[in-house]
Amino acid sequence: MDSSRWSGRNLGFTCHTGDLSWDELIAWVQSAEQLGYSAFCTTEESGKDAFAVLAVLARETTTINLGTAIVNFYSRTPTLLAMGARSIHDLSHGRFGPFGLGAGGIGFMQRGHGIVTEKPLARAKEAVAIVRGLLTQKKFSYDGQWFKPHDFHLREGPIGDGAPPIWLAGLGPKMVKTAAEVADGVIANWLTEESLAEYRGLIDEGAKSADRRPDDVQIATLLMTCVDPKDDAAIHAARRGVAFYCASEHYLHIADLCGLGDDARKVKAVWEDRDFDRATDLVSDSLLKRFTLVGTESENAARINWLFDNGVYPIVYPLPRRDRMAEDHQSVLEQAARWTQLREATQAVS
Repeated sequence: MDSSRWSGRNLGFTCHTGDLSWDELIAWVQSAEQLGYSAFCTTEESGKDAFAVLAVLARETTTINLGTAIVNFYSRTPTLLAMGARSIHDLSHGRFGPFGLGAGGIGFMQRGHGIVTEKPLARAKEAVAIVRGLLTQKKFSYDGQWFKPHDFHLREGPIGDGAPPIWLAGLGPKMVKTAAEVADGVIANWLTEESLAEYRGLIDEGAKSADRRPDDVQIATLLMTCVDPKDDAAIHAARRGVAFYCASEHYLHIADLCGLGDDARKVKAVWEDRDFDRATDLVSDSLLKRFTLVGTESENAARINWLFDNGVYPIVYPLPRRDRMAEDHQSVLEQAARWTQLREATQAVS
């Protein structure tokens, strides 16, 4: 796996795969490949099966990396996760990665799978250890709290040194520190100056406690993007996206770091009453501007450049209008690619 794809000035991208038809999704990822994106990182939640998506895309693309951001480590065993990784690695001729794992959203896990996400830190450590062991070792055993594979191997053998980097989705301090201890990276959302500073400190602490180098832990972030800041419907869609995350307890800590905790809690309270439209309307301009790309071209270009300068891998995340799904997904790809080029051109002139 070429680690330079997660450094420098490379963009990844993601989406809710259930928002696009199969043909639309394939065409969209092919377009991103032509635009120079380095990786498509599929989610799963209630959409298309993540590994089925990647298997199809492995045959419909040629150069772009195909990864996850994220699949959860509760509904599949670590061994099944490793088998999925090995399958996509082979189908794509080595283009699988990053391998983003996480506890999954509470709504998707509890309401969708009927699973209570207990002990996520211990579960994350166990999942990473087993997945990595099966992908890199000829024979592997592990005496875990939940799983105890013994003298086991994948029939097609380990990937070895070319195994994909394993990133953990982390928002709260404990999971970020856990990622620094055991994983190759951490995937954030709502990344700001304040949360990045906290993450850096936690990664330093966690990596050093595990006798690792903090620089070996890649930071990535979802980059929630409004499709058209001049359009009321597009702004409403962006507010809806922010409201959805305000409803999650895990995001309140980040809002607090930015002085927006009260704003987020007002949204959360109304969302929990299932008054989704009113909750959307309660998303303040401050929340919207802090946590999404909703500015001018130059402002958005500066935000992406700030991530690049800080060694963060941005994963563009469209917030489309419901009646323009395919068009808005494509528009976001083209805009973000243009913003990257715009900033580079400005720097070259200066």
